[in-house]
Amino acid sequence: MSTPLLEVTDLHLAFASREGVTRALEGVSWQLNAGEMLGIVGESGCGKSVTAMAVLRLLPAPPTTHISGAIRFRGENLLQASEARLQEIRGNEISMIFQDPMTSVNPVLTIGEQIAEVLMLHQKLARRAAWARAVELLDLVNIPDPQRRVHEYPHQFSGGMRQRAMIAIALACKPDVLIADEPTTALDVTIQAQIMELLDRLRRETGTAIVLITHDLGVVAESCDRVVVMYAGAKVEEAATNELFARPSHPYTRGLLDAMPRLDTPLTEPRGRLPEIPGMVPSLRGAAVGCRFAPRCALAIDRCRSEVPPFAPIDGANPTHRAACWRTVCEAIAE
Repeated sequence: MSTPLLEVTDLHLAFASREGVTRALEGVSWQLNAGEMLGIVGESGCGKSVTAMAVLRLLPAPPTTHISGAIRFRGENLLQASEARLQEIRGNEISMIFQDPMTSVNPVLTIGEQIAEVLMLHQKLARRAAWARAVELLDLVNIPDPQRRVHEYPHQFSGGMRQRAMIAIALACKPDVLIADEPTTALDVTIQAQIMELLDRLRRETGTAIVLITHDLGVVAESCDRVVVMYAGAKVEEAATNELFARPSHPYTRGLLDAMPRLDTPLTEPRGRLPEIPGMVPSLRGAAVGCRFAPRCALAIDRCRSEVPPFAPIDGANPTHRAACWRTVCEAIAE
C-alpha cells in the first residue's frame, strides 16, 4: 500500500480552564490517501473540529495545555514543525474551509483581494496575475459574473456564494489536502447539494484529498470513500462507506443511522417518531473509565463500564472495518 498523504496517529489533546482539564482528544488516529474523501462524523462536542484545527496547529496555547502523538503530512510530523514551516503549509499545501462562512472571511476586504492575497503570498504571483486567477477561481466555483463579483465585499454575497468564495480561497493554491469543516451548515438543501457536487468535481479534476467533517450522514453516504465515527473525543468506528452503512457495528453508529429519516418507507405505513439516542455527550474532564458511550447504551454490560474497549476489527475477513465496543470484540472472537 502507498504511504498515506496525511496521517494522524494516537493524537491526545487537552485544554485547561478554571473548571479543570478537558481531555478533548483521546488517542485519535486516521489516514487520508491521495484523491480520497474521508468523512468524520459525530455529535457536536465529539472532537471533529478540534482534530481539524490540530492538524494545522491553529489551537492557541493556552488554553491548549497538552498535545501529543503525531500528525504526518507526506511523512513530516507537523507537531514538530516550526512556525515558519507551518506558514508555508497552511493555505498552500493544506487548506481549510471553516465552519461559518459569515465570519471566516474578512468583511473589510473584497473577495478578490482575499483570494489574490493567498496567491501572492504562496505562489509569488504579481498582483495583476493574482487578480486574473481570482476571477478564474470564482468562475470555477460557479459564482455568476465573476469579473464583477471579484470586486465586491462579503456582505454583498449570499450565504451560499460566501461558502463558494471561501472554497475558492481554500483552493487557490491547489492544495494536496482540503479540510472541509461543516461546509454545508446553515445552507438550504439545494445549495448544500451544489456545494457537495462542487467539492466532488474539484476533487476529481484537481486530485485534492478531502477531509469532510459533518453531521449529515446522507452527505457522507453520497460523497465519502471511508468514514470515521467519533464520540467524546475518541474514534469508535471506521470503515469503507458502503460497509459502514450496510453493517454498522458500534451502538453509537447504529443510533446515528436509526435517527435518520428514511425515504424508502412506503407512504401507506405509519410514520412514528424517529428513535433518538438518550442522554448527552459526557463531560471530557478526567480520564475515561470504561466506554464513554456506556451510560447511553442499551447494550452495555458491566465490562463496558469498567474497561476501555480496544479498537479492533469486527471480523477477520475485513480488517479495515474496526470498532471500539466490547460486544463487537467478543462476537468477533467467538466467530
